[in-house]
Amino acid sequence: MKRDYNPQNERIKHKFRVHLSRAMGKDHKTINAHIKNLVYYEKFYGYEDFRCYNAKKADHYINGLMEKGLSMSFIHTNLRDLRVFLKWLERQTGYKSKINYNHIDYLNLTNKQKREAKATDYQKSYKYEEILKTIRSMPSKTLLEKRDRAIISLQALCTLRVSELMTVKLKNIIHENDKWFIHVSPKSMDVKFSKARTVFFLPLPDDITKVVLDWLDILKRNGFRNDDPIFPRFKSQFNTENLLEPEITHNVIKSGTTIRKIFKKAFEKAGYEYIKPHSFRHTIAIYAQTQSPAFMNAVRQNLGHSSIDTTMSSYGNLSRLDQAGYLHSCRIGV
Repeated sequence: MKRDYNPQNERIKHKFRVHLSRAMGKDHKTINAHIKNLVYYEKFYGYEDFRCYNAKKADHYINGLMEKGLSMSFIHTNLRDLRVFLKWLERQTGYKSKINYNHIDYLNLTNKQKREAKATDYQKSYKYEEILKTIRSMPSKTLLEKRDRAIISLQALCTLRVSELMTVKLKNIIHENDKWFIHVSPKSMDVKFSKARTVFFLPLPDDITKVVLDWLDILKRNGFRNDDPIFPRFKSQFNTENLLEPEITHNVIKSGTTIRKIFKKAFEKAGYEYIKPHSFRHTIAIYAQTQSPAFMNAVRQNLGHSSIDTTMSSYGNLSRLDQAGYLHSCRIGV
């Protein structure tokens, strides 16, 4: 019977996990993604011992990835993680004489392929008038409807990552010096790279902020405390009329899929195509390009970018319509 694991490989992968965590400071999600790429290589070669790696296998593996029609981005990441592992493995007892260090770098792409891997697709995003229209058209009779409306309103105001939006707690929303902001803290929220930051509410119309503040008042009246999530999960149960109705809990929403479904339902009902919640970050970055450098820098800090280049290159691409508009607003050579 064909085995689907190699005991020796499992032992060395466990040691590598420890190395990634303790020596390289990687978090749980990053480590799992790294190991997943190693398993992809293992499956390709039928879980043979890592000691069997050589230059010929590197070429065969790359060709195999290409033939599968996988995205260049996936291939680039997979090979990168595999190189990191093999360079660590080559220094371990029992592997030094088996793996040629110089052959590890053969797990690489051409410069042209690397540029293709790093190229980003055109990112669609909403305009603010579309976001505001959607929020204002959402129903808000039941607690569940009020929560969903507050979710999209807070995303419009703060442009968080989905993991942050799911885990923000009452204590993270602060009112100080007549300004509302979220203290994004890895101690209480699921934050990318565990980087703390202050995210001030954007200057949207007052009714959008009121949606969020009204929802916070509802939570407090229902006994929610500082450590409770502001967007709790609902569970369905039968009422006295034997009908299913949602009941609020004090638990965090488990999946980002739940958040995305809320956005999809709201925007499609308002007559717009669904674009992922993360696109709100593109919306503010594009808007910031038309404002002062100081405003752009403040947006950069809100988004949690260490460099303005990241804001511009990752989120600041103008729509094709705006690009054309800015170009044709000038008269060259007149």
